[in-house]
Amino acid sequence: MRIPLSEAVDRYQREPHAYRNAYGWYLRSVRRCGTVSLGDHNIPTVKVGRQWMVEEEDVDRALAAWRARLACAAQMTADYKARVLHQGAVRIEGGGYTVQGRFHFVWNDMSRALHKSDGAWLCNTCWTLASKEHGREECRRCREWSPCGNDCTVTRIFCSTCRTSQPK
Repeated sequence: MRIPLSEAVDRYQREPHAYRNAYGWYLRSVRRCGTVSLGDHNIPTVKVGRQWMVEEEDVDRALAAWRARLACAAQMTADYKARVLHQGAVRIEGGGYTVQGRFHFVWNDMSRALHKSDGAWLCNTCWTLASKEHGREECRRCREWSPCGNDCTVTRIFCSTCRTSQPK
């Protein structure tokens, strides 16, 4: 059964931690792409008369996926607080981390968005802030445009507390 786009957006925005875009943002997306993004799902839209509509089943699937994503992030956050690390890029509440050898790189989404910090390296052994040794030249992107965000000049990551070290 089809429901109005406005109802679908309203249902999504009532979800915890949903992105709070203005309704006009959703309309622009529909006009540009023919789909509306609810959480991480793009839902096809159709225009019936003068109103944009979406399939209710698609909205229900998108909302279920959004809830599952939040539940997974909550579990990963609990694991992270218990100092249990998982491989790959892991989403935690408010950010994420990725493990690379004896260290992990953790970031905060808001700090990244505000260009305050890309994140920090932490030691997997003692969980203290790691230091970086810079010995490479900047990559072309860093030299000519803006920071690449990959710490391209870093040659080594080390922990002064427990003396753990690894090349990058």
